[in-house]
Amino acid sequence: MPDPGPMPPKVLAQQAIKAWAQPAKSALALTVLLQLLAVSAWIAIAWGIGHAVSATSLGKPAGTPLLIALAGLVIRAGCLWGAETYAARTGIAMTAAARKSILDRVAETGARQLYQASSGERTSQIVDRTAKLFGYGARWLPGMRLAVIGPLIILVAVTAQSWLTAFLLLVSVLTLPIFIWLTASETAAVAKAQQASLDTLSGAFQARAAKAGLIRAFRGVGRQTGILVEASETLRQRTMSILRVAFLSTAVMEFFSSISIALVAVYVGFKLLGVFPFETGETVTLAEGLTALVLAPEFFAPIRRLSTLHHDRADGVAAAEMIAPWLASTANTPARRLSRLATAPTLTFENAAISFAGAAPALSAFSLTARPSQITALAGPSGVGKTSCLLALLGMVHLASGEIRVDDTPLQAGDTLAESVAYLRQTPWVMEGSLADNIALARPGAALADIEAAAQKAGVMAFAGPERGGLSQKLARFGDGLSGGQRQRLALARALLRDAPILLMDEPTAHLDEAAERDFLKLLRNLAPGRTILVATHSEAVKSYCDHVVDLSHSGSEAA
Repeated sequence: MPDPGPMPPKVLAQQAIKAWAQPAKSALALTVLLQLLAVSAWIAIAWGIGHAVSATSLGKPAGTPLLIALAGLVIRAGCLWGAETYAARTGIAMTAAARKSILDRVAETGARQLYQASSGERTSQIVDRTAKLFGYGARWLPGMRLAVIGPLIILVAVTAQSWLTAFLLLVSVLTLPIFIWLTASETAAVAKAQQASLDTLSGAFQARAAKAGLIRAFRGVGRQTGILVEASETLRQRTMSILRVAFLSTAVMEFFSSISIALVAVYVGFKLLGVFPFETGETVTLAEGLTALVLAPEFFAPIRRLSTLHHDRADGVAAAEMIAPWLASTANTPARRLSRLATAPTLTFENAAISFAGAAPALSAFSLTARPSQITALAGPSGVGKTSCLLALLGMVHLASGEIRVDDTPLQAGDTLAESVAYLRQTPWVMEGSLADNIALARPGAALADIEAAAQKAGVMAFAGPERGGLSQKLARFGDGLSGGQRQRLALARALLRDAPILLMDEPTAHLDEAAERDFLKLLRNLAPGRTILVATHSEAVKSYCDHVVDLSHSGSEAA
């Protein structure tokens, strides 16, 4: 059979929403049940009011009807409180399920699931977009069910009082779906645009916050502020578009429900006065008329509320339409974490072509061999594929053709050497916390003595003396206050603590001055024995320190 191809985003979103709603199933059922009990309690309130007024007009005692109305009021208040509680649990469970599916997918496929987008955008997608599912679960799902069942319960109660009043309500409500559909379709479009703007702003803000020092150094504060202002204005405009649609939807519902209730009031009034222009085949008493009139607003209440909840639905669907295809299309092959290697291996790329999912090869037809106890440099201009070569060993890019071997064992699709690798990025990530906490990221639970030994060997103690608090020294967010050389020493300490047989480095000296670069390379040379080291670099100084240099700008050959 031919491959049907990838499923449309809407289909994937529907499947994802159903899956995320499963853990909230019981809370959702209790929410709807309590809301329906609150609707039923309104019938008791309406009956009690209608009969109390009727009894009073006839000079009869109204105690029993008033007690029934009061009991209905208490029951309704309790049911609405309980419904709100379980609705919140529904939203929380659905949001948690979505986030769990993302984290499970990352655990299954590896960090490549998060690649090809800035950390700010990914954070916005994982945190902010999934948060949109709270409204979908807490308000839209129970609201949709209540809007179908609630009016039917009220309609039955109204029919028991006056069949023509029930007919008027039924006819008026049949005109509403067209208007609801028109506003809902518009809401879906603007919700997608608004969430995309939020992702863009989050990514832009995070990137500039992380590079605040460089922006100030190069006097780019005004220019970068302008970019953020423009992104913020786009978000504001799209948010206002959502609000305009929401107000329009509410106005349409209020207009039609008000007209319908007015028709019921006119009919009941004329029947009670005995001046209705034609025979309806029924007699409406004061008690029946007032009961029907009090029930009429409750008939429209769930439907009116549903019209205001379409932005919750649109937000939830828009979030699912982004998240579900991303999870389905990125790195479909689950990552297989190979066991930690006991010794440093020989890494061989033979006629390899490397690409990201769905993209043209970033690097094609190249070969290289990285041997134990040697430093191998990957050289070439920016964009030639140096980083892609390193990421291939972590399973974060695809091997389109050729072969990667670890000693004599081919690396299969989806395999990752992460258990055997220490990876140093061009700009090491630093979290808010102590120096010891940052080093321990490489091996959670490591003994303090091991952390201190790694810090000493990497040269961290040169800027972590007792006068500054040693390894207990607190770092600001993003490591503000650390120089480029200090960041790299911190990253190197992590690598030492991890004690991995493979060390991958991506432009490790890009932000270092000449003296700091020289010190770093001396440390690197001391690390070489017993490790296989691959360094992606532009630096001539780094190349001169390496045992083997491969120029990737000339694919298909090795250069020594």
